[in-house]
Amino acid sequence: MPSLFQRPLFLEPVYKDYIWGGERLVTDFHRRLLPGRYAESWEIADHPDGCTRLVGGGGDGQSLSEVLAGHAEELLGAGHAGQTRFPLMVKVIDAKETLSVQVHPDDTTAPLVGGEAKTEMWIVLAATPDAHIYSGFHPGVTEADFREALARKTIPSLLQRYPARPGMVFYTPGGRVHAIGAGCLLLEVQQDANTTYRLYDWDRLGADGKPRPLHIDKAMQVIHWDDTASPVAPIQPELPLVPGAVCRQLLDSPYFHVEEWRLDGEAELSLAGDSFHILFPTDGPIRLKVPGEPAYILSRARTCLLPAACRKFSLRPAAAGAGAAETESRRVLVVREGR
Repeated sequence: MPSLFQRPLFLEPVYKDYIWGGERLVTDFHRRLLPGRYAESWEIADHPDGCTRLVGGGGDGQSLSEVLAGHAEELLGAGHAGQTRFPLMVKVIDAKETLSVQVHPDDTTAPLVGGEAKTEMWIVLAATPDAHIYSGFHPGVTEADFREALARKTIPSLLQRYPARPGMVFYTPGGRVHAIGAGCLLLEVQQDANTTYRLYDWDRLGADGKPRPLHIDKAMQVIHWDDTASPVAPIQPELPLVPGAVCRQLLDSPYFHVEEWRLDGEAELSLAGDSFHILFPTDGPIRLKVPGEPAYILSRARTCLLPAACRKFSLRPAAAGAGAAETESRRVLVVREGR
């Protein structure tokens, strides 16, 4: 029987009920959750503010931190011996309302403000017709312009706004001011961090009936005022991966590499073992098989972590339910560590 690190790992998400969240994790993804507000689902997380735990198998109930301890190379890949934190966090975000205008530090500014560096990307899973995101100031905006707009409560007028459509990919490096707009359902891939500095919160009240705090002083130290580039990742062509699958690169950064695989049949994969792989089917279930293990059916929008030591596996489209015919094609988002 394969070891814990030679088979798929499934983790129990950590849910957050921030005031801007909605119900689409229940209504769209059919997750068995109590009625309530679910703003974020931390699918893969190893952070003091939320650490996912294994479900099923020999490691049932262990936190990702516990799984990683003493087994960094088996989980993360060659060259990671002694690493004690999983490097990435993967979330599903349901923005029923617009999030605060905010910024995160990058690797350079995080030590200056006592925070964690956070570069992130979003893949739009679903969106209302008017959904959008804000990313970066308009060219030429200065700190003086910002402070005047803050006093006048006109911050949104300084921000670049982009429509959000299903399938679009947005890149948000640390230091870029941004906000996710209402109506966006996103998969977020980010550095393992939870440092956020709010600049503007649309004058709304928190759960305690008071305005949520802003973090203007620290934000001013980490903003890159000249970062006005478009956050929209260009569409790349599909390229052959292995027989039965093609691959389209969505985004490559020093922290994470994200692809979309389209499965048109049985795809036999043999990987280098230099990184874990995170799988997230977007349009229906897939069948996942590793040598020596029974097949797993990975349902739509369920996250699976393949350790680096799990180098050989196969994927193929699966039927959407009992009695349903097998489809000819499925798409799955694939995340690994950047290089």
